Amino acid sequence: QYVDVVEMERGQDDFVCPHLEQSELVSGKTARSHFLLDSAAVVTRYGSEEGDTKHAEKRGCFVQLLHQASAECPDLRWCAQALEDAVVVAQVNAALEVRKAKPTDTITFRVGLRLAPEMTEWQPWWQHYRSSLHEADQETAPMICLLSGDMVSPVPTHAKVSGLSRVGGQPSGSTLISFDKEAFTSYGLTQSANAACSEAAVAVYRSALDHLVAQAPPPLGGALMLHWYDQPIPDEDDPFAAIVSFGGDESDAASARIKARELLTAVRAGRRPELAGNRYFVLQVSGSGGRVMVRDWFTGDFVRLVESVNAWYDTLEIIKPRGGEMAEPPKLRGLLTRLVSYRPGEKYQDTSGRIDKQLAPLLPRLWRTILEGGALPDTAAQGALAYTRSRLLREDDEQSTGNLDRVACAVLKAWLVRKADKKSNKETAMEAKVNKDHPAAAYQAGRLMAVLAAVQEKALGDVGAGVVQRYYAAASTTPSLVLGRLVRNAQYHLQKIESKGLAVWYERQIAEIMTRLGDKPPAILDLEGQTLFALGYYQQKAEMYTGVKAENTTTPAANEGGN
Repeated sequence: QYVDVVEMERGQDDFVCPHLEQSELVSGKTARSHFLLDSAAVVTRYGSEEGDTKHAEKRGCFVQLLHQASAECPDLRWCAQALEDAVVVAQVNAALEVRKAKPTDTITFRVGLRLAPEMTEWQPWWQHYRSSLHEADQETAPMICLLSGDMVSPVPTHAKVSGLSRVGGQPSGSTLISFDKEAFTSYGLTQSANAACSEAAVAVYRSALDHLVAQAPPPLGGALMLHWYDQPIPDEDDPFAAIVSFGGDESDAASARIKARELLTAVRAGRRPELAGNRYFVLQVSGSGGRVMVRDWFTGDFVRLVESVNAWYDTLEIIKPRGGEMAEPPKLRGLLTRLVSYRPGEKYQDTSGRIDKQLAPLLPRLWRTILEGGALPDTAAQGALAYTRSRLLREDDEQSTGNLDRVACAVLKAWLVRKADKKSNKETAMEAKVNKDHPAAAYQAGRLMAVLAAVQEKALGDVGAGVVQRYYAAASTTPSLVLGRLVRNAQYHLQKIESKGLAVWYERQIAEIMTRLGDKPPAILDLEGQTLFALGYYQQKAEMYTGVKAENTTTPAANEGGN
């Protein structure tokens, strides 16, 4: 018995639907329709002209499919009989008109409490029916399907994957498997027979890719990162999603780190046995015209992924620019903005465009570092150093903390830590906060630069371009040519400081660092040395902001009431 027409809300139609490709719909000798779902113009002839034979033939096919499938799914017989009842069809069309439906709107059925697409009894029949269509339409010799391993008649062309227009694909879709060039073929085979797949197999992988593309986070470097798991897991337990998420602020990243730690602890303690045997899969894709470009592929053990995510957060850990406590971990998008040059006032979309163009070659290696461990590429450190220097020159930066950029320094620390782990080199080992006993002269030179800059600022106040703006770039590459002169100038600046106790504290800081630095600062610093210099500067600055005590003498922050 017909009851009513109900408009479904968005998100309520999350179910598996039978589907025919356009080539299947038009290849038969008679008109074909979809099964279970089709437009109102087809199902009830709503909005269709009286002499429209095309929709009339499709409607006949639609009803006939319901009758055929009802042998396996009896509830569908009620749907077919309703469509054969002119009174019921008129009632449905009247209800559609009241709701201002369009002829192109999709219609399906609910029998009792079950939606027709959610019924499972019809699925074996549908697979057989679709295979029979292909067998009737094609004369290709049977081949082994690359996906299922069954003997099938391969489809000549594969369905297009949608949603890749934002990463270079065509709005009409892009093909994962295609052979439109003679060089792509072999053994005299034509088109997609070179990679034989059945129509059902193509439909499966195409639907899966469409779903993954739709669920993917915003693109990075002109590519999308698609990920899934061997066994489904709750969203809150998805470590990969936490890394690539873009919503909210950095407190979300901090929460993600806490969750990753808790998840790893639970797995190691045996409290989450269902996750122990799971595996992850990550596919990096973009579009190139009508083709899907596979940029990279990652797969591995779920527990190893959680360990890698925790290790990634650990390597990024660094003290806040003004000291005190550890900073929240940067989000991935924020991290990438520190690998391109700093441009104050630049719109976010313009910065994103530069990231896509300039960092495309770097991103696959960065992803591999995050997901599998290993060293960060040198280009990451080079980009972070360039960003730091360019930002130092901007005296009008309203967001200035009086220190180097925190996220850029977190990248530099991660680069050093991963490099030290690879080489077991104590010279490049790095903690999250200042290490007064660090053995690297470049690190101590950076600490010294931070103290000298603080001395001048305290003695002279705001004098325009200070020590940092004028000398940091040179000191971070050739410290021996710069630091000696700055130390001599500091003797004059110390006399200008009104608080003698504060001046004595600065003198002791300089003496302590000079003792560790040795007779002479390094002459030239390479990439590693420049990174150590930057981190020494940043961490020493943060240390001086905290208000701690050194050698029973009050620090500048404590003398000044804190900062």
